Amino acid sequence: MRWSQEARSAQRDWLDGLEAQDTRLTDRALSESEALSLRTGAHPFSYRPSRWKGLREASLLRWHKIVVFQVLQDEVVIVSFYDARQDLGRVFPLPESH
Repeated sequence: MRWSQEARSAQRDWLDGLEAQDTRLTDRALSESEALSLRTGAHPFSYRPSRWKGLREASLLRWHKIVVFQVLQDEVVIVSFYDARQDLGRVFPLPESH
């Protein structure tokens, strides 16, 4: 399992925003988002097909975040990290090329 640069950058931006509020929130959010990414890598088909064709997604419900990932032949790639409260009809995650 690996994160695309775009997804990792979105995660860092979110964590930076939380850190400004409370560092304990940041630690908890980082821990939960990393744990979810490891679970998606280990069991990618346990998560729902995404609203975007060819991708799957998992949620961090407490944080209102969506992890969008692609299952490739030899790895799982997290391609996007979105806030579920934004207009998801206006975002288009880019799958990794095969």
